[in-house]
Amino acid sequence: MGILIVFSALFSGSEAAMFSLNHRSRKSLTRAGVGGRITAKMLADPEHLLSAVLFWNLLINMTYFAIAAIVGSRLENDISLGRPVAVAFTVVSLLAIIFFSEMLPKSVAVLTPVRIAVMLGPPLSLAVRMVSPVLPLVTAVNLAASRLIWPSFKPEQEIDLADIERAINLGTDDAVLLQRERMALQGLVEIAETRVGELMRPRNKLWMSPAPVDPDVVLNSMPSSGYLMVTDSTGEIITHSVSVRMMGPRQLDDMEACSEPVIYVPWSSRVSQVLDRLNEEHRSVAVVVNEFGELLGAVSIDAVMRSILAPRHEEDPFGEVMIQEIAENHYRVSGLVSVRALAKRLGVAVAEEGINTVAGYIQRNNERLPRMGDTARLGDYRLTVLEAEDDGIWIDIVQVEWKEDLS
Repeated sequence: MGILIVFSALFSGSEAAMFSLNHRSRKSLTRAGVGGRITAKMLADPEHLLSAVLFWNLLINMTYFAIAAIVGSRLENDISLGRPVAVAFTVVSLLAIIFFSEMLPKSVAVLTPVRIAVMLGPPLSLAVRMVSPVLPLVTAVNLAASRLIWPSFKPEQEIDLADIERAINLGTDDAVLLQRERMALQGLVEIAETRVGELMRPRNKLWMSPAPVDPDVVLNSMPSSGYLMVTDSTGEIITHSVSVRMMGPRQLDDMEACSEPVIYVPWSSRVSQVLDRLNEEHRSVAVVVNEFGELLGAVSIDAVMRSILAPRHEEDPFGEVMIQEIAENHYRVSGLVSVRALAKRLGVAVAEEGINTVAGYIQRNNERLPRMGDTARLGDYRLTVLEAEDDGIWIDIVQVEWKEDLS
């Protein structure tokens, strides 16, 4: 019985030590010699290891209690000892295995888990190999028992967009509400396909101020976005954002307390991915950077939610009309319009990759910054730069015949 307690303590201690290792400690096992590498290899399949340890522990404990029951029965039948001695022996045996094979070894193991795991790795590996042939049967029995006693419910597959649309159609008879729900569904689909570079506010449209922020700067101007971007001393890196629109008069004296850190995302990220990060990290603004880490712009969670719940294809977050229909097949657009949104509006395909705005599309075609009079071709339409200023450009779009020279 003493030998069984020792073996039970080894398995209990090894279990507590190995499964209490954090990610950093597991990485250090590979540098801890042969024992560490063996332990790391076993932890690569934790379910297999745990099944083997529990199997041996169960087998040892059952053997221990069987011996204790036999000895207790013989002590009870012994005339000179009797029932009191048998009961005392049974209680002491139970307390001994609880303390010496469970409580004590596990308490010691969690104090120095790496050392215990490295030391017990080789013998435990041998024990795992000995019971490996029967582990699949044990796992199957355990799974069957768990499903009978405590059945688990697996999550259903993700709902298809068509299913959502059918649910909306069946959910209400109100035409206005149905139209709003369709608009929200369309917004959800669009953010899953739209890159954040298309929705962001460009750098030259951001309201930025170096830290510490002067309250007079906030009092004298208020951008339509409602967010003040706080930069470092160089003015090149945005570190925090302040939701000025939600501030009270008393908060102007402590702007630092009202600011929150921003997150950084690449321009090619999907808007849906950015929204997930903003929600997970409880942030309001994501700063968009290119592959060189340069600041391109920023997008707020308000802008993302606005694009979902109230998508406006002809107005941008700045409140300006971005796509103006002058006549049939004749438009006037801002250079900040998404080239993908414009192509969708015109019903043409865009083969260019890595271009977000119409201004960028013209720049790519002319291989220079857009100037007044520059032209480009988009499907059946000719794009001509009408105005080119520091704060943006306006472009004339008209449908032309295929044979017309667009150069």
